[in-house]
Amino acid sequence: MAKLREFRILGKSKRLSVVAAYEDSATDARVNDFCQRLTSYLGAGSLLAKQMWLFTELRMTQLRAIAADDASNAGLVIVSVHHGAGLPEEVRMWLETWLPRKRKQPVVLLALFDPLYRGDSSSMKAYLQTAADKAKVPFLAQSEEMLDDR
Repeated sequence: MAKLREFRILGKSKRLSVVAAYEDSATDARVNDFCQRLTSYLGAGSLLAKQMWLFTELRMTQLRAIAADDASNAGLVIVSVHHGAGLPEEVRMWLETWLPRKRKQPVVLLALFDPLYRGDSSSMKAYLQTAADKAKVPFLAQSEEMLDDR
């Protein structure tokens, strides 16, 4: 949480726009839990506006474009995913559409992964880090056990 504050993603209005792409109900719950803790961390008077996109929704070109527009206006973009060999094609296409559209305001890309003991996310993490570096966007990654540390 402290790292997010470092990047000044919360403006003077104390309103933070969050866009999240998630894989299924478990990864949706992970995003909701993270956002709930983020709201508590930011304190009274802060408002978190959250938009959620299921990976399968990103397969449709029109929905993917809308999700990319949403992300281009967000201060925090989250990808919540289970371990795997790589991100699904629709998620990579969404990221490649969003990143060139991002606005001048501060934005952070955050990946939320399964606990490390459940598998390896290194290829997905490397892809997201490379995409963030290319777009000059800070990238953070957390696994569930890190989230539980509070």
